[in-house]
Amino acid sequence: MQSGQLQRRLGLTSAISITVGAVIGSGIFLKPLSVAQSLPSEAWIHLLWVGLGLVCLFGAFAYAELGAMFPEAGGQYAFLREGWGRPIAFLYGWTFFWAINAGTVAALALGFAENLLPLFGVDALADPAADRWQIATAVAMIVVLALVNHFGVLLGAIVQNVSTFAKVGALGLIVVGGLVATATVEPTAAGPAAAGAGVPLSVAGLLTAFTGIFWAYEGWYQMPFNAAELKRPERNLPLGLIGGMLVLIAVYLFVNLVYLKVVPFGEMQAMPDGTPPTQVASLTVERVFSPRLAGYLTLLIAISIFGAANPNMLSSPRAFYAMAQDDLVPTVLQRVSPRWGTPTVAIWVQALVGIGLVLALQTFGDVTDFVVFAAFLFYALTVAAVYRLRAARPAAARPYRCTGYPVTPALFIAVALVFVVAMLRDADKQRNALKGLAIVLAGVPYYLWWTRRRGRG
Repeated sequence: MQSGQLQRRLGLTSAISITVGAVIGSGIFLKPLSVAQSLPSEAWIHLLWVGLGLVCLFGAFAYAELGAMFPEAGGQYAFLREGWGRPIAFLYGWTFFWAINAGTVAALALGFAENLLPLFGVDALADPAADRWQIATAVAMIVVLALVNHFGVLLGAIVQNVSTFAKVGALGLIVVGGLVATATVEPTAAGPAAAGAGVPLSVAGLLTAFTGIFWAYEGWYQMPFNAAELKRPERNLPLGLIGGMLVLIAVYLFVNLVYLKVVPFGEMQAMPDGTPPTQVASLTVERVFSPRLAGYLTLLIAISIFGAANPNMLSSPRAFYAMAQDDLVPTVLQRVSPRWGTPTVAIWVQALVGIGLVLALQTFGDVTDFVVFAAFLFYALTVAAVYRLRAARPAAARPYRCTGYPVTPALFIAVALVFVVAMLRDADKQRNALKGLAIVLAGVPYYLWWTRRRGRG
């Protein structure tokens, strides 16, 4: 089977756009309510949105060093292979294939359908065909993204750039409009600021907030998967990662400032169980602009989710391409289209797994907990690879060196490990955490079988 090669076509703008676009999806619209209701004060909300963003930035510093050292397809898979060896790298690729990437694709596709269909008069509660429409729409979104990224990395990057600029611009309008409106409106005019009382600070509350905010930042690691397609990766990869993370922290900070100015903390606390998770964003748009525009918020969320899902087809299949090159999965996954320069088989295989999960899950549900837990196990190992490689290969070329080393990677690892242990110990989160752990462990017998089979061959 004829195969081409990946081509270096992406510049710095695309690198930043992939980082920002992969992250801003559903989280900033769906998670602020649960975060606010799990914390004792407004100050805690700002502290965690900025603080956990900085934690992800510290992780990006480490990934930037590794990406500049190994500017090849595979991203995090390649970093784990170089730092910890093929077995650990394989377990990451296995988990990424079945849970992290496929689970994210499925969750985002379902979220896209949930937000798009109401604009066409599909009522999820009243329409008996709503479930079928939701599944069909989610599947269609995955197929469209696979097609876009099949026909060239530049086309995928254009879709990414346009969707990223659109949603960042829309969030910018909400921020500017909210700050202008609240400068001239009394707080009580925006809502019952005094309603509700802050909940006591608790481990369970912090864990809920951590999970929601980490989901909102999920995807910050995506861009290094495209290292083999970046122009000047030694420069553009670190700048794309770090610059993108700084943009994200700023966007989330200002959006939450506006949310809390327009929909006061007490009002958020007083919202009853069963309140739609988009209520905070919807009320903000309604009060800053108009109720009519608030009705179109679901369109903005759908566009945002579409843009966040695109890197899962633009970037992530490069990990499976790299695994096939290492003979850890069927070699057909490394096939690159001679015409389009994309790993077409890897793209479509991942699309099919995502579709399978859509058919199995059928609701957005608690897949966010499942994905975040599985991801953080390997985030910690990847960042720790910086220490191991500094010791094992001190003379290796490092075009970028991790900012704040050794403190920043240590802080990231500490937070990641505490978060993982807390999820395993929490009664509400434990079930999803154990699902993630089971998928990781299921890769062990497969790896042993595959390597023995290839060894005999």
